[in-house]
Amino acid sequence: MSNNERLIFSTSTHWVKYLSSIFFNNLFAMLGILLLIAAAIASIQIVALITFFVGTILILFAHHRLFHKIMSEAMLDIFVTTDRVIYFDDNLCLCDDEHEIPLEKVAAVEVNQHGLLQNILDYGIIWFDTGGGVQDINRSVPNVPHPDKVSEIIAKVVKERYQRSFLERSTERTLVSNET
Repeated sequence: MSNNERLIFSTSTHWVKYLSSIFFNNLFAMLGILLLIAAAIASIQIVALITFFVGTILILFAHHRLFHKIMSEAMLDIFVTTDRVIYFDDNLCLCDDEHEIPLEKVAAVEVNQHGLLQNILDYGIIWFDTGGGVQDINRSVPNVPHPDKVSEIIAKVVKERYQRSFLERSTERTLVSNET
């Protein structure tokens, strides 16, 4: 981080990232409960023990999986500074990725909201055009809440950077021409 870099905006990704985990955790928990009920009514003791053991393991797995997801994702993970956009993709022990997009290379900011769910829940993908023209996953931030607002903030910062660098260059040219 440079001496002049300031934090402009920070947020967490949209809560929709929890939906698949909640669905699968509920599925595992319900299956575990059904196995516990089956263990209670089983007439053969070995079947009852096995179904009880498997049901208990499924319930514990579902509980710990949800806890892991919440602990992995419950933090701010999108930061906009005066020099760059930083996006963290963390998953406790499994993944610790940091994506950094320098604003000096950004030509445009694009918002992608595809489908009914993304438009109703107001989240989407912000993609940064750095002049290559190809939409690269490394130059995008997924599950951004209120992506239009966030892209306006980033576009404003990019515009201010260009204006500031233009003024600095024109001041340098003026100083150089005055010296000659």
